[in-house]
Amino acid sequence: MMMILYIGTILVGLLVIMQLNMLRMAKKSKGTQLSGLNRQMRILEKKGSNGMVYFFSPDCYACKAQTPIIKSLQSEYKNIYDIDISQDLETAQIFGIKATPTTVLVENGVISKVLLGTKTKEVLESLILKLNRSIST
Repeated sequence: MMMILYIGTILVGLLVIMQLNMLRMAKKSKGTQLSGLNRQMRILEKKGSNGMVYFFSPDCYACKAQTPIIKSLQSEYKNIYDIDISQDLETAQIFGIKATPTTVLVENGVISKVLLGTKTKEVLESLILKLNRSIST
């Protein structure tokens, strides 16, 4: 019985360490100057343009909940992009994406914030509104 408890504790500890490592790697992307993006997103490399980039995978359970929210925001805001990493791994690598869903905020061609996991529509909308206000000021 004690052996099962030890194994369970070790497994939980490993999961926690893996999650913390993903967060650490995501934070390392902050401040990265973007370059080498494809035509559609090349605008994000320029000073004075801001945007939100959502990375997802069709097989990701959490992405299936997040993607409809992103699609609805895209109908209202033109500077929200979605990237299926199974179709565009090169762009995901430029952004340093290690897990899905991940949402990245870009300000003046630089990654300003990396959000791991699902977020509510309200959170995402407040972030894109803040980004868009910073363009106009």
